Amino acid sequence: TRVTSQWAIDTRTQLACDNIKAANIKIYAIRVIDGNATLLKNCATNPTMYYDVQNASQLSAVFSAIAQNLANLRLAK
Repeated sequence: TRVTSQWAIDTRTQLACDNIKAANIKIYAIRVIDGNATLLKNCATNPTMYYDVQNASQLSAVFSAIAQNLANLRLAK
C-alpha cells in the first residue's frame, strides 16, 4: 500500500542519512513544497542546514546560501 511504501522509503532515507553522518559527511536537506519535513530536518547535519522551500522561485536563493556556506567552510579550513 501507499502508506507502507512511504514508510519503507522514509526508513531507507533515515538509514542513509545515519550512515552518511557516521562517515562525518555534512548533509544539507531541502524540502521543496511537499515531503516529510521531520525526516529531512533530522537528516540535515544541524538545523541551519535544513531549508523549507515553499515555491520553486526560492531554490536559487537556497542554493546560493548553501554555496556561500560551503565557500566559508572551505576558507576556514
